[in-house]
Amino acid sequence: MKKILLAALLCATLTPCVKAQEVTYVEDPTQGYLFNKFSDNWFIQLEAGGNLLMTPNDTKEKFFKRIQPQVELNVGKWFSPLIGVRASVGFARYKGAGDATSDYIQSSAACGDNSFYHEIYYKLNFGGDVMLNLTNWWCGYKADRVYNASLYGGVMVNVPYADQDGLKKINKKNLGVRVGLLNSFAVSKRVDLLLDIRYGADQMMSERNTMNQSLAALVGFTYKFKKSEWKAPIVPVCPTYKYTDAEGDALVARLQAADGKIADLERQLRDCMNRPVPTATVEKEEGPIATIYFPIGSSKVQGVQGKVAKAVANAISGSDDKYVITGWADNYTGSAKVNDNLRKNRAANVKKVLVKNGVASDRLETTTSSDNLTSYGAKSASLDRAATITVAK
Repeated sequence: MKKILLAALLCATLTPCVKAQEVTYVEDPTQGYLFNKFSDNWFIQLEAGGNLLMTPNDTKEKFFKRIQPQVELNVGKWFSPLIGVRASVGFARYKGAGDATSDYIQSSAACGDNSFYHEIYYKLNFGGDVMLNLTNWWCGYKADRVYNASLYGGVMVNVPYADQDGLKKINKKNLGVRVGLLNSFAVSKRVDLLLDIRYGADQMMSERNTMNQSLAALVGFTYKFKKSEWKAPIVPVCPTYKYTDAEGDALVARLQAADGKIADLERQLRDCMNRPVPTATVEKEEGPIATIYFPIGSSKVQGVQGKVAKAVANAISGSDDKYVITGWADNYTGSAKVNDNLRKNRAANVKKVLVKNGVASDRLETTTSSDNLTSYGAKSASLDRAATITVAK
């Protein structure tokens, strides 16, 4: 009760100082991001550039001759601002050096120390990548960000072709892996320019015991389909109110006044709680020890009511007290004469049951009351059709 009084007083004191302002609703990225439809966030990429073989045998070939063209087409989808996938198909030419066992050497042209030969081959590759947007991960998602860096890694299936008097397919398909960094520069809502730097490795060359390794740098563009941005959950933001110096002084004054009132209330409450409570003797009003109920127009003790009367007889038969049996009838039905007879007969019949079950007749007095037993009205008239047993005063 004390806390309720203090809170009510404080609210009443400070309420005039509060100025109502509208609540605004904004996106809250800290709550995560909402998933878009499956048809959203798709993209297509076209890339072209050069590759450089890095296997030890290939270094026998001159550096600039090893730089060869490569093209690639990718189709992918972002599932969130961080995670995406893409599938790719590409074609590349490679130039290096191989020994006499290679399927790809130009047998008429030696290089290096004359134990290696110029080597040219092509690869048609099919692959898939998983992408992680590092910029959104580290700096948070922004729809209008110009630059994004995405790390990716994936696998490839390579189909090699030899360049010996025309392209010739070599039945040595193999698996490869690649990792790279995809740099995206937004030029519009739909289009990004790309710089793709990657490392690839596969076990393709028959005469080599090491992985066939290459570096590649590709440029191109991305075109985004349908919805490409991400939405965060909408949350309400309660406005803050800046008080002027005058309003601040007034608020301080009100708070000080509230503190004074609270202290006064606490003092009054302590005085009230410490004040002795006067004791008063309250006479206990005893009710009937039992009530026997009757159907309308009946004075016969029957059914459960007979068991109640017998239980009362067993309880009082061993005492020396005297008891008064009062007969009642409702005043909502029947005539006055009929109700008077019902009252007398109900009291008399209850006395008979008590006497029959061991209570001395001289300890029982019968009487009637013309009032209603209860004050619940005509809808509860059945409660007035009764006989009560009370201890005689």
